[in-house]
Amino acid sequence: MSVLSPLKYRLSLAKEALFGDNEIIYEVLWCNKNKLPDDVRVSWERDDEWIVGKVNVGGHEYMTQARSAREFVEMVNDLLYAVYEIPHRYAQKLGSYRLLPNKEEFDKLNNAAVKKSSFNFVRSEAVA
Repeated sequence: MSVLSPLKYRLSLAKEALFGDNEIIYEVLWCNKNKLPDDVRVSWERDDEWIVGKVNVGGHEYMTQARSAREFVEMVNDLLYAVYEIPHRYAQKLGSYRLLPNKEEFDKLNNAAVKKSSFNFVRSEAVA
């Protein structure tokens, strides 16, 4: 299982915010959008107040967690932006191209009675 360092990623975001330019190049934005995978498998389980998930993408497994369904979806997308090394300024612009669970699976994430499930994320232009 690959380990993603959230601290290292956050430091790179801070460095970019302090020293990087804010210019968005359309071609680079398009390339970063196309880096995102179409097939992402997520399995999760509820541990008291936390939703803990395993994200399988590109032959690797990563883990993330959140307290709410909406936050969990955000964390999975942030994880993907970090794994595919998409700069923060481009990730912000790609917000409308987020990977989302279907409505039924999102409802399961919101339902505290459901203790575990899994689903494939699908590319969408709507934000959960």
